[in-house]
Amino acid sequence: MSLPGVLAFLGLAVLTMDVLGGVIATGVLLRGGRLRHLLAFVGGYALVIIPVTALLHPLLTVLGTWLRPILHSNDAIGSVEVVAGLALGAVSVHQWRAARRAPDPHDRLPRRSSPARLAMWPLLVAGMAFSATALADPAFTIAVGMASQEESLALRISLLALWHLVYQAPLVALTVIASTGKHDRLVRRLADWFAERRRPLQAALAVVLVLIALLVLADGTIALVGAHVPWLRQLLSLH
Repeated sequence: MSLPGVLAFLGLAVLTMDVLGGVIATGVLLRGGRLRHLLAFVGGYALVIIPVTALLHPLLTVLGTWLRPILHSNDAIGSVEVVAGLALGAVSVHQWRAARRAPDPHDRLPRRSSPARLAMWPLLVAGMAFSATALADPAFTIAVGMASQEESLALRISLLALWHLVYQAPLVALTVIASTGKHDRLVRRLADWFAERRRPLQAALAVVLVLIALLVLADGTIALVGAHVPWLRQLLSLH
């Protein structure tokens, strides 16, 4: 994979980063969870992602022959970008409205007098269910398709492992913190910090989303009315 391809590959993971994993991991740690609990959650995620990725490789090869006319059509890709831009715009409006709501008196997390007892199997199952957030994300399929262009199997596996480390950076970071055994105070401070700044953070996220939505919508519209090659088509052709 060329340098532009690697940058686009990892940039896709950054732009679509799944923060829900970090939120869940924070909740687990605040309820007395330890490293083994997070590893069970991550293990459940991997149990689904690994076989699905293995199945996607041959499936994308077959679908690639059928979808090639669509992938090489500026109008088709431009239409996808217009729909994606409108969807991102709707999400940004939702975030902006959420940011303008008055703060809930229960926003700050309650102090626990003692940690809860957490079972391993429910967290393993929860990790398997959590994998649906990645499977439903088109970025995951795009990442698998980009990696599948590499001839070396070891390089494909390394690229996809790196992609997931970036894509699940919040979950990975909290798992690393938990491995130190000194996560209680840090996680509590982080949770309180985000709870106190929920409204400005949501407003900032809404602004970022609307800017991305406008860029994607504009790119798709220009592709539909002119001869411009959409960014998404350029991304899919990178290797």
